[in-house]
Amino acid sequence: MNTHRYLTKSRFTLAVECPTKLFYTGKRSYANQKLDDPFLLALANGGFQVGELAKRYFPGGHEIETLKHEEAVAKTNELLQLDEVTIYEAAIATGNLFIRADILVKDGNQLNLYEVKAKSIDSNEDKPFANKGETIKSEWRKYLYDVAFQKYVISEALPEYSVTAHLMLGDKAATCETDGLNQKFRLVKDADGRKSVSVSETLSEEDLESRILCAVNVDAECDQIYAGLDGDRDQVGSFVERVHWFAD
Repeated sequence: MNTHRYLTKSRFTLAVECPTKLFYTGKRSYANQKLDDPFLLALANGGFQVGELAKRYFPGGHEIETLKHEEAVAKTNELLQLDEVTIYEAAIATGNLFIRADILVKDGNQLNLYEVKAKSIDSNEDKPFANKGETIKSEWRKYLYDVAFQKYVISEALPEYSVTAHLMLGDKAATCETDGLNQKFRLVKDADGRKSVSVSETLSEEDLESRILCAVNVDAECDQIYAGLDGDRDQVGSFVERVHWFAD
């Protein structure tokens, strides 16, 4: 059982939308009715499938399966002792900040963070996240705040590493050569109702050759957010100030 109450990436994203929601999160009497919306549920389920596909682009990784925060952090730190390693659902904590990174790839003193989203982008487009005034488009802001928070936590917890951040997105410029590829990633539930994806044994290297997901480096956008230059005028205080205010 987790006893430490952390500011996680999902709670941080919620707080950016509306800080008051942090008070209500986790309280059954104020349950989010959107969770019963069939359309939103379908989008969430699709996210599981996209996440599993992304892992196939980084084979040989180690999955941190435990839901216990401290145990997950300990397992992650143990794997980070290796010179090269890929970790799925890597757990990183510092103070009362905690994240689970979708995919974390270590190569020496370099950590590459990949946040997977069930959202599409045209990989041929120059500066896809920017408005004409070089601020961040509102439609992308919550996704970029999410990954910026994760990069911040990793950098604070593991200052000996250089951290590079990416969004892993559907590529509108790509063509899927496999008919029914999504059917090879079947959503299942365990006895506790926890969702996961069962991957068909028929999934082949040929199915993955034509990559329909692309990794987009977002370090510049993270720096914009940290510097308060992303164009979000509704926020009070610096990024770091808000992180610790939300955590408190």
